Amino acid sequence: MRPRILGVAATLAAECAVLVAVLAGAGQAQAGVSVPTRPLTTAPDLFVTVNVTMTNTKYTLSLDSGPRGADAKFVIHNVSNKPHNFALGNENYGSGVQTGFNATVKPGKTKILILFLDIRGTIPYGPGLKADRNKPGMKGIFHIGPCTHYEQVTGVGEC
Repeated sequence: MRPRILGVAATLAAECAVLVAVLAGAGQAQAGVSVPTRPLTTAPDLFVTVNVTMTNTKYTLSLDSGPRGADAKFVIHNVSNKPHNFALGNENYGSGVQTGFNATVKPGKTKILILFLDIRGTIPYGPGLKADRNKPGMKGIFHIGPCTHYEQVTGVGEC
């Protein structure tokens, strides 16, 4: 009788081994299709922060240029006692591509606007309100350059 019990146990163990192997293979096939082994990574975006301070007589920019291909974050703060409008470039360029914006900011308030710097060259800025258009301190040029500081230092890129 003992040989029969051993035979059943050996058969049961063999069936379990086959079942485990089948399940493991199915799990690997399923995992390969639906779950990536590691996340894909990309290079982080380049952000340039430009602080714009608005007074009753002038606009002051912390930077007057940014590298092409960067996202420029314009933090526009009105420290005066009147609302002012900051206009940069054109809202529409060519076939509807935005290369600028207009932002009216109330006294003591701040607005944050993001602009992708995709066109190399110069973009004028100034007041959008008629009352401020004759004030020379409120006008200027923002430059979009071909290179980032990293590219200039390392020689990598189009510099």
